[in-house]
Amino acid sequence: MNEDEIQLVARARPDAPPYAPEAKAAARRGLVAAAATRGPSRPLWRRPPAMLLAGALAVAVAATVPALLTGPGTEPGPGREPAGKVVVALPKLAPVSATEVLGRAAKAVKAELEPRDDQFVKVESETMYGAFSGKSVNTETGETAPETRYLYRTKRVIWQSADGSREGSLRIEYLQPKAYPGWPIPEEADDEAGKVEMLRLPVCDPLPARLRTDHAALKRLPADAGGMRAHLYESARDGGSKGDEDEAAWTRVGDLLRENYMPAAQRAALFEAAATIPGVDAVQDAEDAAGRRGIGVGRVGPDGIREDLVFDPETYELLGERGIVVDEKRAESPKGSLVASTAQLSVTVADEAPAVPDDDASGCG
Repeated sequence: MNEDEIQLVARARPDAPPYAPEAKAAARRGLVAAAATRGPSRPLWRRPPAMLLAGALAVAVAATVPALLTGPGTEPGPGREPAGKVVVALPKLAPVSATEVLGRAAKAVKAELEPRDDQFVKVESETMYGAFSGKSVNTETGETAPETRYLYRTKRVIWQSADGSREGSLRIEYLQPKAYPGWPIPEEADDEAGKVEMLRLPVCDPLPARLRTDHAALKRLPADAGGMRAHLYESARDGGSKGDEDEAAWTRVGDLLRENYMPAAQRAALFEAAATIPGVDAVQDAEDAAGRRGIGVGRVGPDGIREDLVFDPETYELLGERGIVVDEKRAESPKGSLVASTAQLSVTVADEAPAVPDDDASGCG
């Protein structure tokens, strides 16, 4: 992970001040964990962010009954070919409030796992994030390559040290990509489909406690809603955000849950604290990357994309995340388009992580 990728994320948010060095280190780790380190630049869902990131992440299949649009919402921008039909779905407010959904999720939390510090948290997931490439000029031919976007999809298995002291592993299986709504899919999008790679996650310089997401650090977070809310906003401020702290706090919620196992007491407190973030509401018929239907709880970010956590409508278990366009001008994609999706498929504890050759290390910075 290099400085250029961090700067790419920063340029995507011109309204935000430069990242502090500690935040850059955290972003690098998030990018490593949420995207492959080879191929096109892949911010997490929004600052992977996530989104990051990416990214990140998302970090976001469709809400309500999908409709096929070929009208004004899919008109190409300057220098782009028509993208054809786009599957969209417009989110509708749920009959219950975000406070109710997150309150039920908090009450439904159970202590399923108790990993020791010398063990690994193993998470299996499925993801879909945007891959972005800006215009570039071939120095030999002088030809200009156009800006491109597409949705890259993966199945992932990650082994992360429970206390951050041991090297982990990441297995990525690349699935068939999809077109980014409103954009033609580039030829290179298929290059990685069907490939599988293993990455070594080395032990890097320790992060400040407020930015750590390993299980040992999560156990030390507040177990009450007030204390957890204070942590979210402290992380937002100390992480370099001096703009929209509510947005940064919501991003931190996803970062703590994504590809992770949060202890029951802290997870319940996190859900209750998330309900107090301004702008958070609930929508019905959300889906995760595995096609499981649920209730979406989220808020709209400055890029015009709504970032939802998706909960099972009966058990209130967290299923995954999704990103859906609500402002097509800011997002540069048709309203209702799905542009990010994740599904957490299983979380277990392992005594060891698969060994990966040294030359396949992801790097620390």
